[in-house]
Amino acid sequence: MELKAAESPAIRNSIDSAKHAEREGRWADACALYERLVRDPDANADTRLAALRWLGRAYLEQGNRGAALDVLEAAVTAADIVGSPPAVAQALNVIGIVYQVGGDLDQAATMYQAARSKAELTADGALIAMIDQNLGTVAMIRGDLRGALEAFRLSQLGYQTLGLRNHEAQVLNNIALAYMQLGELADAEAAYNEAARGFEQEGDRARLLDLSVNKVELYIAGRRYDEALAQCDELLAAPAGDVPVWRGEVFRHVGVIARERADFAKAADYLLRAEQHAVESGNLLLRADVAEQLAELYWAQKRHREMLQSLNDAHSLYSQLKAQHRIAQVERRNGALEARFLEMAKQWGDSIESKDRYTQGHCERVAFFACVLADSAGFNSRSLFWFRIGALLHDIGKIIVPTDVLNKPGKLTDEEWAIMKRHPEAGLELVAEIDFPGDITPIIRNHHERWDGAGYPDGLSGEQIPLAARILCVADVYDALTTTRSYRAGMTHARAAEIMRASTGQFDPHLLDMFLDWAGTADIPGRPTPQRMAIFASAVES
Repeated sequence: MELKAAESPAIRNSIDSAKHAEREGRWADACALYERLVRDPDANADTRLAALRWLGRAYLEQGNRGAALDVLEAAVTAADIVGSPPAVAQALNVIGIVYQVGGDLDQAATMYQAARSKAELTADGALIAMIDQNLGTVAMIRGDLRGALEAFRLSQLGYQTLGLRNHEAQVLNNIALAYMQLGELADAEAAYNEAARGFEQEGDRARLLDLSVNKVELYIAGRRYDEALAQCDELLAAPAGDVPVWRGEVFRHVGVIARERADFAKAADYLLRAEQHAVESGNLLLRADVAEQLAELYWAQKRHREMLQSLNDAHSLYSQLKAQHRIAQVERRNGALEARFLEMAKQWGDSIESKDRYTQGHCERVAFFACVLADSAGFNSRSLFWFRIGALLHDIGKIIVPTDVLNKPGKLTDEEWAIMKRHPEAGLELVAEIDFPGDITPIIRNHHERWDGAGYPDGLSGEQIPLAARILCVADVYDALTTTRSYRAGMTHARAAEIMRASTGQFDPHLLDMFLDWAGTADIPGRPTPQRMAIFASAVES
């Protein structure tokens, strides 16, 4: 923005020097020059107000958002005092940028709209174009890509009308990013190339570097990994006087390239560097992106526990940003991982039931009943999912039990009973090498413990028995009683409830009452419909 009041050559030289430092990415030098301008008694009011705004932006570029906000709020107050609506609008716009970088998109959008209203009052076309560009960026983060393109094109038109070539190049960079996310790579590359020509004409080295960072993502999307890595190497070799805000993005890109080339050690190294940079700079969006990429890395390495944690971290961070399209993407990936566990659990459950002609559907029904009770007991949605996996696998150890023993119509011999009683421990041995994100161990090992301590394999009693195992015990026995077995016909709900209540010492009394109260009023007493069976099939943490 041009200053309205004339300044002495010395002041003008200071401004030019600071702007030159900005273009070269020397933000510490720019800050020092702006601080001197703010305090310079020879500078007029317009210059000192502008210097406050420029200083706030320079602090932001160095990752110091707290200092940036302090300076910019002072700029708004000072502009109000001297009665300068344009200066108020400009300061509000930069405050919006600070909130945007920090991930508070609601507050950022509020600041941008307030700044635009002030700019319209003063017919400041350049500032209006800049604010439209910023509003487009917020829309893009939230996933409204067509809305973002509309705002960016409006901004570009404003800059073209005013002949602001450098600013037009900046918004072309944003347009390219929007095309990238839409998958329109040819349009994205054309916009990047046009933006690069504008920056080169203006000698804007800092913006050229920003654009180079974004082009890396274009190359990765097109699987042009050699070009992408060469660009990253060039960026990381840049002079390290100041730490640029885009350095974390470059680390992330190198990590992604290494992962795609199956160099997992290098991928982890660079993604964790990116994460550290994001934390230190307070860049919430980069933290979310890195968490998502770490999840992909862990999936490639079959490190399922770490993958789920990273997906949950990404989901939480994107939620803070209100980036709905990214949240949906993370939820799809979260669901895909959990679907793999669910498929595995069902296959193993089917393998057990194939040995016992009387228990087909038992694992699915027990999982449903147990999830109903666990939900009532206060399990959260993520815990419910992994509880269900454990419920589906609770009898996996019966694979070791001979088929003739499982299907025996009469009483088991002592030897046969000893084999049957070993199935909880055998189940744990079978799943020992699987890295489950949720703890299913107590469900498999302890679902035959009794409240009075007379169960097996550990003889636990009362609340020594893990809650998950106590819940599973109720559901398991209820299904066993209400389905036909080799040694008897299935019972009605009323008869099963009578027997379970009479079995003093077997169940947690509170859980038993809770479950039987529900089962007594179920649509089909004791029997879930296929639709109800699906209720807990896709539970994920909200």
